[in-house]
Amino acid sequence: MYLTQQRVFEFEGSLWLINSRKSGCYTPMLKTMIGQVFAMLSHYKRVTLIRFDLHQPTNTPTSKRITQFNRRLYGKLKTKYGVNKIGFCWCREQEKAKAQHYHFVLMLDGRRVQQAWGVQELVNEVWQQMGGTCWFPKRHYNMVRGEPSELSKAIYRVSYLAKGRGKGYRPAQSKDYGTSRLKPHDKSKC
Repeated sequence: MYLTQQRVFEFEGSLWLINSRKSGCYTPMLKTMIGQVFAMLSHYKRVTLIRFDLHQPTNTPTSKRITQFNRRLYGKLKTKYGVNKIGFCWCREQEKAKAQHYHFVLMLDGRRVQQAWGVQELVNEVWQQMGGTCWFPKRHYNMVRGEPSELSKAIYRVSYLAKGRGKGYRPAQSKDYGTSRLKPHDKSKC
């Protein structure tokens, strides 16, 4: 995978500031992750973007735990908020610790999810039931409406997941990252 040290990244003809300090960012990850932000914004006027980390006590050789977490969390989100599209990006990292951890960005319909605290409770509940601990940054959510300044902040935040440091220390059957596979809304069919 190609690693860029540039501070800006071109995506579909626009330049975006990215968090490439220290270790750079992997461009395939950036393209996929930024694409999911835009896909969500094509479906909703407002998107609530929530960032958190998932830590676990032991190393696992596959991505099955994160898949299991996604299924459990999405079931709870759909029940509590009635959302039908959920965007996400995650990356697996491991450096000096014995077990990997995951950085996660969740994207939800901003009309239905206007605050992050309820989602934060669900994330904590699901991951703790799986034996792990969660960490949320101080400013762990953004409301994105497609305005350039909000979009720029969201892309900068998502770009952190594509950083070079901590990637690649995994068994072959595991992944460094994953994203939702949302397709942009085709406005020509409206």
